[in-house]
Formats: sequence, structure tokens, C-alpha cells
Amino acid sequence: MRLLERRDLAQARRPRPTTPRPGTSRSFTSRLLRGAAAAALAAGSIAVAIPAAAQAAVPAAARPGAASGDGVSSVPVSFTVHNVNRSAFACASDGKTYTVHGHLVGPSAQVASSSASGATLYLHGLNFGEFLWSFTDVPGYDYATESARAGQISIIIDRLGYGTSDKPAGTAICAGSRADIAHQMVQAMRSGNYRTGSGPAPAFRHVALAGHSYGGQIAELEAYSFGDIDALAVISYTDQGSTALAASSAAFSTKACAAGGQPVAPGGPGGYAPFGDPNGARAAVFGDTDPVVVAAGLPKLTLNPCGDMVPFNDVATADLAHLGKIGIPVLEVSGGGDKLFPVSAGDAQVTLFTGSSRVTRLVVPGAGHAITLARQQGALVSGVSGWLATTSVGGTPSGGVGTGVGQSPDTGRGLLAAGGLAVVAAAGTAVLAMRRRRHP
Repeated sequence: MRLLERRDLAQARRPRPTTPRPGTSRSFTSRLLRGAAAAALAAGSIAVAIPAAAQAAVPAAARPGAASGDGVSSVPVSFTVHNVNRSAFACASDGKTYTVHGHLVGPSAQVASSSASGATLYLHGLNFGEFLWSFTDVPGYDYATESARAGQISIIIDRLGYGTSDKPAGTAICAGSRADIAHQMVQAMRSGNYRTGSGPAPAFRHVALAGHSYGGQIAELEAYSFGDIDALAVISYTDQGSTALAASSAAFSTKACAAGGQPVAPGGPGGYAPFGDPNGARAAVFGDTDPVVVAAGLPKLTLNPCGDMVPFNDVATADLAHLGKIGIPVLEVSGGGDKLFPVSAGDAQVTLFTGSSRVTRLVVPGAGHAITLARQQGALVSGVSGWLATTSVGGTPSGGVGTGVGQSPDTGRGLLAAGGLAVVAAAGTAVLAMRRRRHP
């Protein structure tokens, strides 16, 4: 995992990976790596680099399982939303009222409370659903549960048109209404004006918004259109620099939608299509992923509303003109093996958030586009949870004793204010060798 935070990210250096010592206890190593990442982030404006070799030594099966437990609760939630568009990107939607379904996952004590400090709303990308954040078919890949064990509260959903949520006609939704619906859910999270499976819905003082792939595009659009979130995480998405495979996948979808698309399900509304040729999904989406996870994940990939995919490039162009308006902490995440949005594109993306004084870069070596299902998912959980702990959204790093980090607006300035950079490197897997490096 590579995690960088500074004003001038382009000049940052990467510590060289070291070879892990054989015979190390993997579960012990996993705890050490996560603890090191969280402790380093809690220290302020720093960079954390965990070598790819060290992360690869911890298979997903050795990490905590997917089932809720150990003080983690998952409760169903639903939001009443209006498919309207008041965002900065003009596009048509049907204006009707729908229901979005999902789950609230977090530490049991906080989930049971009627008022909690902060939570993150997660938006999945094209071809996916809520299962991207809560993959329970194979133990060790339930991102939301692992994040809860790291002290974070997540709301994960099937976006409108997917999974258990309502499904309008595929042409009745667009990026602008997507952003507006996300805005409505953020407001509902703050007020507690949504439904849970039992008991009152928690109201959160601070809300972060995280989006994967196309969900990242929606999250950006929501952030600069409404300015109502406290932190933004863009995962496996960039507005420029995507690969030829991403372009050909978009062309495939555009052609399918121009022909009218297909019903989302037998007897259901039409105007839906896959993003890219389904025959190439394995290589394009999963990359270096456990074959067992691929076998369980491929059947879950789904159709997408054509209204999402056709104006994809137009929204990206609008983003380039408006990202500088985002003034909150931003996290840009890339998988080192992403075949759609490469690391180089993510490195360029961070320079576009000129209005934010705190932009953080996280690279998970080897991880493919479906980054939550990668072998290196533990590095993703550590990096995102540690970053959230340094924002006003807060949380308890690595499930330990609360530090209070992130509750002050001054959190994370430190070395950044002076333009400096500190690097903490985790060398090997049995012992974490900490050393600090300063760069001009």
C-alpha cells in the first residue's frame, strides 16, 4: 500500500519494497500492518508506504471473516429519494419518487446509538452493486465489516436501478440525478430521516462520500454541486487518462444502448446494458484476484441504466472544470493492477483538486479494478479507515482505543503547512522497521 499526503504529490518518492522474512505469522502480520498504517495516519500529515511484498504475504483468508460479529452490527436501511437533477451537470431524469435499499454497518455500540459522530456513504460503480462493499461469498472480503472492525461506520447501498433498490427505466436516470440522490441521502444521514430494520435511524454530524469507478464520478459531481459532505474518497476512478480498454468498454455500452438496451430483468423496465463485453469482464475487472472470488463474483455483475453510461465522457469533462471547487479533504485511491484507470491517471487526478489543502494518495499494489475484492483488500481497509480517522468523520483506527484524531479542523496540517513530507515505511512482515525520511 502506498499512501501519500502532501501539497506537491508529484515530487514524492516511493520507499523500495523489501522481501518479507519467511515463517512469519500471517494473522499477526496483518494486525501489525493495519496498526502501523492507522498509527502513522493518526500522527498527522505523513505518508505511509507498506511494500507490495508485505501486503501480498497476507491472503484474504487470513484476515477477519465476512460475517458480522466481534462487536460489528449490520442493519437494513432504506431511503426515499426523488429522481430529480439540481446538480451542476444538466441531464434529464423522470422526477419520480423511489426507494433505495442498503445496510448500515459499524461498531455495534455506535450503530445502536441514535446519534453518532460520523459515517461514510459508499457508491458502487457500473456492473456492481452493494455486494462490492459486502462480499460474503468468500470469507475475508467483506469490506464494510472489516471497516467496522477498524472503527468506521458505513452505509452501503444498491444504487437506483441495481439489486434490491427500485428500478426505473434505464433512460430515466442520469449522472446529475445520481448526484442529487446522493445529496438527498447525505442529508437524510445527517437528520436521521431514513428507515432502519429496527429502532431509530442514527443521525450523523459528519458524513463522508466515497465512490468506486462511476460511483467516484457521481461522488465528485455531488461534492462540487452541493458542498454538503465533510470528506471525499474517489476509488478506482479518474476523469482523464483511462486505458484503451476503458474506452472500448464504453463504446460497447454506447452501441448496446443505441440499439435500445435490454430489460433489467424479465418483465422489468428496459434501457439497460452491460459496461463492456461481458466475455472480457474477468480480465478487465478482477485482475489479480483469487479464482474462488472471481468464480463467485462474476455471476453477480449486473446490467446498468443506459442513462448512466452514455454521457460518461461529458460528465468527466465537466469535472475537469469544477474539481477545483472542492475544498474538503480528498482521498484518491488506485489499484496497482487496475486495467481501466491506471496508477498514472490517479497520480494526475490528485493535481486537479486545487481547492483542497489536503489531498491524499493511496495506491494498493497489485489490486485490480474491483479493488475491494482484491487479494490486497486489507491494505485498502487500512488506508481508507486510517484516512477517515484523520478527518472530521473520525472513527477509531484499527478498532483500538479512540484517539480523537480528526475531530479538529486543524487535524493533518502539521508538516503539510510547512510543505514537508515524512515517510514511514513498514519493512518486512515479522517486524515493522520504522524510519523517517524527509524530502524538500
